[in-house]
Amino acid sequence: MREQAKTNYGLKRFIRKLVLNVDQAGMLLGSMRVKFVKFSGVNFVDSGSVFIGESVTFDDIYPEYITIGKRARITTGTKILTHFLDVKKPPYSFYAGKIIIGDNVFIGANSLIVKECTIGNNVVFAAGSVITKDIPDNWIVGGVSAKKIGERTVDE
Repeated sequence: MREQAKTNYGLKRFIRKLVLNVDQAGMLLGSMRVKFVKFSGVNFVDSGSVFIGESVTFDDIYPEYITIGKRARITTGTKILTHFLDVKKPPYSFYAGKIIIGDNVFIGANSLIVKECTIGNNVVFAAGSVITKDIPDNWIVGGVSAKKIGERTVDE
């Protein structure tokens, strides 16, 4: 789902920014961090099984476009943005799209997820990865822009 982004500067966005900035200030314990992020509008399949590290930034314009699966691990400094600039078609416009993170995903420190994408189950991101497209199940990815560097074998 890709749609033209609409600027939203209402009270709801102000509260989201306030909630997410409390987290950015390092004032929350890990278990509280997930609750604050959920309160800000991010969707969770099972919020009790997810770990979110310090200084993780979630899009504050469209947090409801982010869905995080079970047992996901999102480590320090990661940024997840649902709105992006389309530079291929003048006049350059911002668009918004959904980001879906599967189950058992590990996102390494200081990674960046931009544009709409679906990340499969059991995926591992190396630290500093930039994700701009869909990632299939069981891949290990890294780099700018992220590319496959391996594959996991997962016993189910």
